[in-house]
Amino acid sequence: MNIFISKMKHIMIKRKSRFLVILFIFFFPLNLSIREKVDKFGPDIVNNYFPGKIFAEEAEHGWNSPAMIARKVIEKFDKLESYKAQFYIETKVGKKIKKMSGTCLYKKVGKMRFDFSSPYGDKIISDGKTLWIYIKKLNAVGRQSLTLEKKRDNRPIFTEFSGPGLTRLFRKYHYRFDNIQQPRIIGKEKFFILDLKQKVKIGGFAKIKLFIAQNSYLIKKAVAVNDFGLTSTISFKNIRTNINIQDGKFRFNIPGNAKIVQNPLVNE
Repeated sequence: MNIFISKMKHIMIKRKSRFLVILFIFFFPLNLSIREKVDKFGPDIVNNYFPGKIFAEEAEHGWNSPAMIARKVIEKFDKLESYKAQFYIETKVGKKIKKMSGTCLYKKVGKMRFDFSSPYGDKIISDGKTLWIYIKKLNAVGRQSLTLEKKRDNRPIFTEFSGPGLTRLFRKYHYRFDNIQQPRIIGKEKFFILDLKQKVKIGGFAKIKLFIAQNSYLIKKAVAVNDFGLTSTISFKNIRTNINIQDGKFRFNIPGNAKIVQNPLVNE
C-alpha cells in the first residue's frame, strides 16, 4: 500500500507540476523558505513545484518603470475578489510538446476551481482549506490540506492571498523590461513585458517572461524556462473579474471508488 501511495504521489506531481507553478504563485504562495523546501522535499520536488519567486531595482524606463509595473500587478491581484478565465498550458522539452487547457474560477479567500478540457475530466478544486487534485484517467484524488503548520514555529505553510505570492515572486528575481518599447502591441492588445532572472540559482525556472496587460495589469501570459531546456507557457483568455461566483462551485465530491492520496504536495 505504501508503494502504491508513493507511486500515486509521483504521478500527480509529474502530471500537474507545471500547472501548479502558476497556481501557487497566484493563489497559494508558500511560507516555506527555499532552503527548507530543499531539505524537506528534495530538489526534484522543488524544481517541479516551487520555481523560485520574484522585487528588483527601481530602473526608470520612459514614463514607466519595472518596479512601478510590479507594484501595479501586486495591487491588482491583492484587490481581486473573483476571477474567471480560460487557461492554456504548453510544456516543451526538445521536440516533445504537451498541452493542457480548461476553465478556471477564483474567489477570495483561497477558493478556486480548474476544470480541464484537456486532459478531459481532470480537476483542481479548493475551498480555501483543502486542495483537491483529481486525475480522471487514474481515478485518483490528491487531498492536500492548506491549513498545515510548520512544526518548528507553528506558522502556516500556505497563505491565503495572491498578493503576498506575487511580492515574493518579484523579490526573488531580478527583473526589467525586455526592450525599450513599453508597452507594445501584441495581437490586438498592449502589454508591458518583464524579463525575470533568478537572483540565486536554486533550481526551478531560471528565467520567466511575464506579459502584463496595460489596461488591467493582469498577467495574461507567462513563459518560464529552466536550466535543462524545459519551457512552460501559461496563458489566460476571456478573463472576467469581480463576478458573482457561488461558493458551491468550490466543493469537490469524491468519485466512487477513487483512490485517495493524502497531502501529495506538502506535509508537516
